This record gives sequence, C-alpha cells and structure tokens, in this order.
Amino acid sequence: MPDQMSDLHLADDGAQRRILIGADTFPPDINGAAHFARDHAVRLARRGHAVHVVAPATRFHTSSGIEYFDGVAITVHRLRSFRWPRHEWLRVAPPWQVRGRVRRILDDFAPHIVHLQSIINIGRGLAIEAHLAGIPIVATNHVMPENLVEFSGLPEFARRRLTGFGWSLASAMYARASVVTSPTPIAARYLKARTGLRSVQSVSCGIDLHRFRPKTGKPAASRLLYAGRLDPEKNLGTLMSAFAIVAQRVDARLDVVGSGSERRSLESLALQFGVADRVTFHGRVSQAELVRLHHESTVFIMPSPAELQSIATLEALASATPVVVADAMALPHLVENGVEGYRVPTGNPYEFADRIERILATTPAQYQGLSAAALMRAHEHDGDAVVAQYERLYDRVSATVSPVAA
Repeated sequence: MPDQMSDLHLADDGAQRRILIGADTFPPDINGAAHFARDHAVRLARRGHAVHVVAPATRFHTSSGIEYFDGVAITVHRLRSFRWPRHEWLRVAPPWQVRGRVRRILDDFAPHIVHLQSIINIGRGLAIEAHLAGIPIVATNHVMPENLVEFSGLPEFARRRLTGFGWSLASAMYARASVVTSPTPIAARYLKARTGLRSVQSVSCGIDLHRFRPKTGKPAASRLLYAGRLDPEKNLGTLMSAFAIVAQRVDARLDVVGSGSERRSLESLALQFGVADRVTFHGRVSQAELVRLHHESTVFIMPSPAELQSIATLEALASATPVVVADAMALPHLVENGVEGYRVPTGNPYEFADRIERILATTPAQYQGLSAAALMRAHEHDGDAVVAQYERLYDRVSATVSPVAA
C-alpha cells in the first residue's frame, strides 16, 4: 500500500497519526453509528491525519479504494458481506474471513490507533487483531444489543438470551480497549451497568454546525418533522397517534424522513387515522433536502426511547428548531423542559400532542426564545471540539500502550 503520509498537513498539535476506523455500518447506510463514523473520518482527515476505514461492502465483493465524503478523500476497505435477513440495510461480513482480512490491513497500514465503532462482526475481529498486534484501541459504543435483536425474528425468550450474549460479547471486546466512550453521560452509565466496565467516558458524536441553516424566526406554516430510521425501537406509532390528535385542532403537516421496516405500517396508520393527505413520507433524502426540511420545520419530534445520543435531534437543534422528545435514555441530556422544547413520557401520544401544540401556539417572540436555546445547545456539541477531544484521547492511549507479541 502506498505511503499516505507524504502530503499530509500537520494537526493543530503538530502530530500526524494513522488512524484506522472499524465499523459494521457505514455509508451508504443511514443511521447514527454510520453517520458518526463518516463524520469522524472526515474531521480527522481535515486536521491532517491519515484515515482509513474498514467496513462492510454493499455486495459480496472485497475492495479497497478512495471514497469521497464531503469532498474529502478517505481510503475505505470494504469487506464482502451479505444482507442480514429481515433487515433493510444491515450487512454482515462472513465471520470466518474477518480476522484474516483485517490482519492484512493492519500490517499494510500500520495504524497508530484503531478506533472501533461496533461490537458486532468487523468490530470484534479488528479488536482481537489490533490487541494482539499491540495497537492502542479506542472504542465508541453506538448500539444496544436489545435493539439489534428486534430484527432476529426469534421468539421473546430467545431474544432475551441473545441480548445477554450480545452484552457479553461487548464486555469482552471493550476489555481490549484502552478507552471506551459513549455519546452522553446517560449512555455511558448505561454501558457501564451492562458490561461491568470500570470507566466509560462521555464524548459527544458532535454536529458539523456549518452544514445547517438556522432559522431566524417562526415558520409561517405549521410543519412537524421526524428524521431517522423507521424501525420498531423508534416508537413511531406514538408519533403518528400524536399527529392525528394535533391534526384535529391545528392545520399542520408532518414530514417523515428516512426508511426502514416500519414504513408500510406507518403509512397504514396514517390512512387509519385519516391524516394520510397531511403526512409526507420522503424516504431517504439528500443533505441539501434535509437541511431545507429542517429549516422549514416548526417542531422536530423524536419519540424513540432507545437513543444513545440522537444525531437527528442534534441536527434539529443546529437548525434552531424546538424539539419534543421522549424522556428516556440519552435524550434528556439534550433537552431541558421549556428551554429547547419539551421531554415527554415515552409512548404517551396525548402528552406528545400537548407539547407539540404548545410550541405551535407560541408567539413569535416565545418561539424565538426556544429557537435560540436550541441553537445554543447544538453549539455545545460542535464537531471541531469533539475531534480535538478524541485527538487528546489518542495521544493519551498512545503514550500508555506498549506493543505485545502476536
């Protein structure tokens, strides 16, 4: 593999690093873990680091080459994979091939740091091989095994056992890491409780603020927005029920951005509730279209009780949009009641409808107050600060880990 270091610029602290990011989901996948892995690779590359990514291929074929994200060239090693049954985008590389392939990538690239984004297949194989090679590991947790098990098609008793097995795998993998992070303090505490880890650091996924166009006033039309996967753990039945209540009293529209296994059932619910003509299912959209929808929305809704951070909610806040979110998992870390919007008990459509209507009924001045607070909260998660925090972690683990024999 050619030397990638010759035309690098220096990072802010003068250090150049070779960083290998390992992910079991990566663009073109659309989800929080894929989103962060892409953004983190781009942020690091822009700061002068040599960044490679190992991720599943979109077909049963292995390849390595340059891919462009936000105009930045990243070397991506795609391991041949097959689509997981009953799941729209999850792809799995044959487990018996992963370790050999990542071992060759480690030998060729010789990274200073391996940054894992997954506890599943590629993440596990890369953790084992990097640990054997004495390469420092930083691991970021984006997933709860109980969410993955939703797609197994197994009966409930088997799901419980599989969830327990998933957490045991996570514990074993994270034990090999020098540093384990999770996006919010709540998510970090949850991970510690489930794995027995002594320390988990909270580091935001961050938001690239320059991508979004903050609104400067209350939109003229009442538009509600949800953006994210349309999958069971997102609790989108509550969203549809809440909108049906709101639509009885307010001339409002709902935009739903994203795809997933629940789309058909949500379309059926819209018909059943008599609001199908006021709901638009956009599917996947371009970045420019997402920015437009955020800019035009009056309220963003996130009803999911299973968010470890919710990049989609951060994007709404970066667009200066007040939010109504489930009062569960990590979402309370982003929203203080009555400040950036409201937190609502999970699964209660009447409470969701009430808080949505409160925001729709605000005066322009009241709305501007919520909007300004939302933008201020987003600035706490600025992507430049996040990547600098990870650089400090990389320095720390590089100084404390010494090579071991394979």
